[in-house]
Amino acid sequence: MGELATANVYARALFEAARDAGTLAATGADLSAFVEAMRGSRELTAVLYNPQISSVQKKQIVAELTAGGDRMFVNGLDLLIDKRHAGLIADVHDSFQRLLREEQQIMEVEITTAVELPEETKAKIRTRIEEATRKKIEIKETVREDIIGGLILRIGDVIVDGSLKAKLGQLRNRLVQA
Repeated sequence: MGELATANVYARALFEAARDAGTLAATGADLSAFVEAMRGSRELTAVLYNPQISSVQKKQIVAELTAGGDRMFVNGLDLLIDKRHAGLIADVHDSFQRLLREEQQIMEVEITTAVELPEETKAKIRTRIEEATRKKIEIKETVREDIIGGLILRIGDVIVDGSLKAKLGQLRNRLVQA
C-alpha cells in the first residue's frame, strides 16, 4: 500500500472514531494546529521524521506539545508514531479535512485569477455555485498574473477555464486551422 493510501486509512479511522466520540471539531482543530506547528518548526518535523529517534522519545515530545489536547487526536498521533508512520501526519490531516468537508457537505472551490477578487464578486460566485450544487462552498483563491484576465474555476474534478490566456490560445488555434 502506498503512503497516500496508508494516510487515507489512518485518516478514515481517526475520522470515524472522532465522529463516534462526538469530537470531530476538536480532533480536526487539534490536528490542524499540530500540522501548522510542524510546518512552522523544522526541529519538530526533523524529530518526527527521524528514524533514529525512538517512538518512545517521539511520543514524549508529542505528549508535552499536546498536553490538554483532544484525546482522540493524541491517541491517533501516538498510533502513527508507534506504527512508524509519523511522516504521514500532514497527509492524514489533509485526508481528515477532506472527510470532514464531505461530512458537512462543504465543497472546496478553487478560483484562480490575475488579480485578487473583491469580496462582493467572491460572494456572488459562492452564491451561484451553492445554488447549483446545494452545498456550502469554501473558496480558495489563487492569484496568477500569467492568466492575464478572467478566471479559472476548479470544482472537484471539473475545471472551467474562462481565463483570457485560454481564450487567446483558442483563438490562435482557430487562426492556425483556418
